Amino acid sequence: MKPMPADWHDRLVRAFRWHVWCFTALNLGLTAINIATGRPWWAMWPLLATGLALGLHYILFKAFTVDEQWVEERVQDLTLKSYDRSHIESIRERQERSDRSLEPCRDLDKRLI
Repeated sequence: MKPMPADWHDRLVRAFRWHVWCFTALNLGLTAINIATGRPWWAMWPLLATGLALGLHYILFKAFTVDEQWVEERVQDLTLKSYDRSHIESIRERQERSDRSLEPCRDLDKRLI
């Protein structure tokens, strides 16, 4: 994947932070108005709608800001936190040796015979 220009990355980060602040301010304000009026909790609907929009924005933000360095750090982090690290190391070694046992079983009947 081609690395994203630094200015685009900065724009995406600023846009997402702005969206989080707007989400928080808007929903805190609407909830305060709802509590002050004492009516049934109508502020839930704008909270759900803006929450879905923020969630979608987060997914898009993460999809466009992932780079190779992040992937390597995440793989290393998961490997170090693994409860069965020896099993993962075994799989990695077998994959490097091109072990056929790691290939998906396409024809199960032939393997059983």
